[in-house]
Amino acid sequence: MAKTAATKKEESPEAIRKKLVLTGADIWAIGEEAELLVGGKNYNTALISQIEGIQAPYFRAISSLAFHRVLDETKVTGRIVRAVVDREYGRIDWNDPEINQDPDFLQKFVRQLGKQIHDAAAAEGDQSHTKLRTFINTIVEGFATSPEGIDQLRKRSVMVQAAILSVDLPQDVDEAVRGAYLSICNENGDDMTPVAVRSSAAGEDSRKKAFAGLQDTYLNMVGPAKVVEAYHWDCASAYNLRSMTYRREAILDAIARAEETGDEAIAINAKQEWAIENTSLSVCMMQMINPVISGTAFSADTSTGCRGTARKDLVSIDTSYGLGEAVVGGKVTPDKLYVFQRDDGSEVVIRQMGCKDMKIVYDERGGTREVAVPELEALRWALSLSQAERVAKGVRAVSKAYGGMIMDTEFCIDANDKLWFVQARPETRWNEELELHPTTIFMRRREVDAKAAANAEVLVEGNGASRGAGHGTVRFLRSALELNKVAKGDVLAAENVRLVGLHCHIGSQIFALHSRRQGKICSVMNLLFQKARNIWNIMIRRSVIVRPRSDRLNPTMKKTILHSQRFPMKNRATKKTLQNTKK
Repeated sequence: MAKTAATKKEESPEAIRKKLVLTGADIWAIGEEAELLVGGKNYNTALISQIEGIQAPYFRAISSLAFHRVLDETKVTGRIVRAVVDREYGRIDWNDPEINQDPDFLQKFVRQLGKQIHDAAAAEGDQSHTKLRTFINTIVEGFATSPEGIDQLRKRSVMVQAAILSVDLPQDVDEAVRGAYLSICNENGDDMTPVAVRSSAAGEDSRKKAFAGLQDTYLNMVGPAKVVEAYHWDCASAYNLRSMTYRREAILDAIARAEETGDEAIAINAKQEWAIENTSLSVCMMQMINPVISGTAFSADTSTGCRGTARKDLVSIDTSYGLGEAVVGGKVTPDKLYVFQRDDGSEVVIRQMGCKDMKIVYDERGGTREVAVPELEALRWALSLSQAERVAKGVRAVSKAYGGMIMDTEFCIDANDKLWFVQARPETRWNEELELHPTTIFMRRREVDAKAAANAEVLVEGNGASRGAGHGTVRFLRSALELNKVAKGDVLAAENVRLVGLHCHIGSQIFALHSRRQGKICSVMNLLFQKARNIWNIMIRRSVIVRPRSDRLNPTMKKTILHSQRFPMKNRATKKTLQNTKK
């Protein structure tokens, strides 16, 4: 221990900032400024690993300096990149149902293009002379305010990703990524430790923003070569269609607010903050736990921000079997649990059974695969009462370490019944509202007209993840390739919660059927569209999807109404104090 302490004293924060790979201790030594260097995911992982009683996996942070070296120290031949992309892109029928149903098509397509560009450049023997960053900025210039449709924007994204994948990583970056993996293996005592390779962009998991999941994630990566490949893929995904469109929408919304308020600073700041040219990416390489159970847990009720009593002890949990990707990605309807304490300190657990008919597990060949859950197991609770209490205590400890903030965490339990917290981030909405109104819970609801509800036909029932009501034309998307179908005011429904989350940032007018980290209502909508594709009028009331009966329908009112109501309130904002919610 004395030797370690002496080593840390020798390394100044300035020296640590120049590293391509940082440990949790390095991040802790730098402090809050480290988030700009290693991103929100790495920063929060370093913090929770220091909390007493919290077990976090081994990890390493690949600094954003490595990403910028890839852009600044490699070169491409723009002529070859454009020629290959133009040729291959034009061969694709982007309306082909098989292509649109494959969520990984774009990933595979850009990797194939990257290899073709690399081979073509090598065959010509023509030395590349354009810096990769210069080429990228030329392609994305004007993207944020471009009037182009999704097809043109997608082509820009494909060209940038293919260019990144066509270059070889700088030697020092390649060696740093390999070294990071080997250090995790050494700490874990296993030379072939499986790791997850995830993006960790600045602000990605911060208190004010939540755009985690826009870049790609690669699970169960084993071996130095595979991990380096996954890192390269992640660098390219910084410019994928989801990420670039998200940034574009954030800027356009800011411009709209600036025009409404007359405050030009709003638009100027947004253009600087969200500029695609300023994209920066750190990567989190984390030891993977082979879980029996996984899930997400919030230190509040996600629907209302309610934290229970004045002790702020309420924890809401969504959990299912296997890897947490099934819950986070909205592939299952998880069990829902609420845990809070009585005055004597004893725990109370309230449970609602989900639909856990599949799970995601490790694939022996690498990566992951989906398997069916046996019926009897699916009908059992994923978490026992004692396990739920342990998760709740861990979440409260994380919240306390963050100064009492509402926290969004991800956890898993392995075959030895060991509880791991693999991620934590400040919740983005309720923390801000409770900071402005510390003793108030705002519950806004739009009430569906009583006559319309009385004349409605039930189509399917389910757990509504989103609160409140909205209306618009439903657009069911099979993949991000169909984003050109969606317009402002539409209701977006999709199989994958990440796709739906694309338009869920603050300021968007799209009523996306998505509640962060739950994905329940997305599953319901997918079921609905599989059973009734021709439905054009829908209403959700008290977690029930209904349709006005055709014989009573006004043909001029072809609008969709969505309603997920827990409190019968009118179309106005009401409030209750925390004191009144103590029960």
